[in-house]
Amino acid sequence: MTSDAESFWEGKNYLIVTDRSKPAIKLTIDELKKRGMSVQVMDIKGIGADKINAGLKALSLPVEKVVIGITAMEPADIIHYLMDRGCKDIWVHWRTDTEKVRQLASSSGDNILIGRCPMLYLGNGLSIHGMHRLIARSFGKY
Repeated sequence: MTSDAESFWEGKNYLIVTDRSKPAIKLTIDELKKRGMSVQVMDIKGIGADKINAGLKALSLPVEKVVIGITAMEPADIIHYLMDRGCKDIWVHWRTDTEKVRQLASSSGDNILIGRCPMLYLGNGLSIHGMHRLIARSFGKY
């Protein structure tokens, strides 16, 4: 049986929102592109609210899947914007969820996944991510 977390990576069209605070986000982008997925990237590192808002408006939305890995601002603000524009399947990177994000995840009818690293599902082989996956499975955290 495929979990929501596993099936999330079966999409074809992804938006990645990053501030480069999570190294696994770069690996996620690379892996999705390697798998032939369409990937839009919005990097908010060092830009102000006006430019973030302009960047959001310039995106081609909705997209099938969204991955958010930011710590420079409240992720729920971006999630609200994306949900209002039809994005319904959102992954919030491990240790970037906030109380507002957790509230959204529990109350929204959309699929908001929190508390997991994308590379736990995208990594392969004998990499650190493969070992992470093995440990997570053994503790029932996969």
